[in-house]
Amino acid sequence: MLTRILRRLGKYLRSFVPSEGEVSLIKANHEFWKRFWPNHEMGESSRHVLVEASENPIINLCNASFGAIVCHARQVRPIYLLPGFRDRSTRRVLQSYHPASRFVYTTCPRYLLARIGMFFLALRTWTKLKTPRDVLDFRIDGIRFGDIIYDNTLVRGYATLKEVDLNVLSVLYAFYMHRYMIKDIIRRYRLDSFVVAHTIGMFGGTFSRYLLKDEIEVINRVGSHEILVQKYRTYADVGFYPAKPERHHFERMMSLPDDVVLPLANAYLDERHNQRVSHIAVELAFNKSKRFYESREDFCRATGLDPKKKTIFVMLHAFNDHPHSHFARPLAFQDYFDWFERTLRVAETVDSVNWVFKEHPAAGLYPVKDLDLHAMFAKVSKSNIVFLDADADFNGMSIRFLADVIVTCLGTAGMEYACVGIPCLLGGESPYSGFGFTIEPDTGEEYDTWLLQLDRLEKLTPDQIKAAKIVMYFELPMMHSARYLFCPHYDYRQIVQITPSKVLADTADLMLNADDDALAGQVQVLSSFLQDPDRTQFIAFDKYPFMQDAGDPARIERASS
Repeated sequence: MLTRILRRLGKYLRSFVPSEGEVSLIKANHEFWKRFWPNHEMGESSRHVLVEASENPIINLCNASFGAIVCHARQVRPIYLLPGFRDRSTRRVLQSYHPASRFVYTTCPRYLLARIGMFFLALRTWTKLKTPRDVLDFRIDGIRFGDIIYDNTLVRGYATLKEVDLNVLSVLYAFYMHRYMIKDIIRRYRLDSFVVAHTIGMFGGTFSRYLLKDEIEVINRVGSHEILVQKYRTYADVGFYPAKPERHHFERMMSLPDDVVLPLANAYLDERHNQRVSHIAVELAFNKSKRFYESREDFCRATGLDPKKKTIFVMLHAFNDHPHSHFARPLAFQDYFDWFERTLRVAETVDSVNWVFKEHPAAGLYPVKDLDLHAMFAKVSKSNIVFLDADADFNGMSIRFLADVIVTCLGTAGMEYACVGIPCLLGGESPYSGFGFTIEPDTGEEYDTWLLQLDRLEKLTPDQIKAAKIVMYFELPMMHSARYLFCPHYDYRQIVQITPSKVLADTADLMLNADDDALAGQVQVLSSFLQDPDRTQFIAFDKYPFMQDAGDPARIERASS
C-alpha cells in the first residue's frame, strides 16, 4: 500500500516538470497552429466542439489536432473532457492546440457528488433486468443503450452473457455516470459538434447518442495516421459503419466504366491475398509460412473431409468485439457465441456438405475466460465438421479455392471472397450488407432455413461480383488511403509497446520537420469538408477524381430547384 502511494505521489510531482518531448511539441504546436487561431476574443457565449481526450496518447493527439481543425473551420473553441485534475501534462499539450481551450474533469466536485445517486440508479435498473435479453432491450430517454451495456460487459473477458451478474451492475453504473456527464455538458455549453475516435464503447457510444438526440453533430474520426472521417447528424445515423459507402457513392462507382475501378480492385485483392498489405488481420490470415491449399482434394485429404461435397467455411468472430453496437440493425442472436453455437447445432444435422469452422485469426487479441472452442469441438463426432484454430497450419488465401459458401456475421471474408464469386450467408448486419451480393436473413429461424440449403447455392452473378469488388475497394484501400499528416505512423507492434513520452517526442519531431505547406494544405482540405453541409463522408478527391461529382441526392435536389 505504501509503495503504491509513493508511486502515485512521485508521478504527481513529476507532472509539474514537462518532459523534453512535451516542451518540444508545445513549442511546435504554437508555431504551427497560431496562424489558424481566431483573430477575435472567444467569449463565454461561443459555440464549442467537445473533443475526446483519450487515455491512449496516439488517439489523444490525433483528436486534439483534428479538433483544432474543426475550431478553425467553424470558428468554435474546444472543450476537452479529462479524467482528472492531476493530468497536468495532457492539459498543457492540449492547450497548445488552441488558446481558448476549456477543460471539464470527470473528477470535478459536481460529478463526484453525483456518483452516489448514479449508483442507486444503476442498482434500481439492475434489479429489474432478469435475463440477458432484458439487458439488450434496455432503453432510457427514448434511446437504445442495451447494446452498449451488453457489449461493455463482454469486453471484460466474456464470450457470452449467461446471467445479469455484478459485472452488469458495474457497467450500468459506468453508463449512468457517462449519461449524467454528457447531459450536464449539453446543458452548460453551446455545442457545435463532438470529435470522437469511436462511437461504440461506453464513452463514445453514450455521448454520441445523447448528442445526436439533441441534433448536435458527431464527427467520428477513426484511427490514427489515416483520414477516415464520418459525420453523423441525427439519431437515425447511429450504427452507420464509417468506412461503408453511402448509397450515392456506391451507385456512382457502379455506374463507372468497368476499366475505372475494377482493375484497381483486382490489384488490391491480389496484394491483400499475397500479404503485401500492412494490417495485423491480413498478416495473420494470409501468413505465407502456413500451408497453402490450391486443391480441394489435398485439403480434404489433410482434414478427412469428402472432396465430393460442397464446403462451407464458417468464419468465427472475436466473440467480445462489440457484437451489438457497431450497427443499427439489432443482431438476430444474443451475441456472436449464440450465433456460432446455433450454426454448429444446425451443421451437425446437415451431412450433405463439409463444414469448416475457422477461428478468427486475431482471436488471441480478444481473450475470453468462459469459452474453450477446442473442448466444444472435441465433443463433435461428425466427420464432415472440422475446426481450424487461429494457429492451424492454414493460409487463408486457400479459401478462394476451397469454399463454396462463406457464413459469417460481419467478417471481411464474406466480402473479399464474394469478389471471386463465392456466395455469403450473413448472420447480421455488416459493413458490406445491403448491396445485393449477400444473403441477409431477417430472423434466426430464416437463418436456420438457409443453413439447411447451402448446397443449392450457385456462384454469384457478374453484377454481384462487380458490386462486391466496388464495396471492397471503397471500404479497404480507398477509405484508408489518405494520410493524416499530424500523426506519426505506427504499426500495430509499435502501438502495443508505445509510451506517452515517446508519442509526444515523435509528434514534436513530426511537427518540426514536416512540410509546413503540406500540413497547412491538409487543414484547408479538411476545413472544406467540415464546412460543407452536404458532405458527410470524407473521400480524398485528389486520389480519386472519379468520385468528385458523386453528388449527394439532397444537394442535387436543392441545386435543381
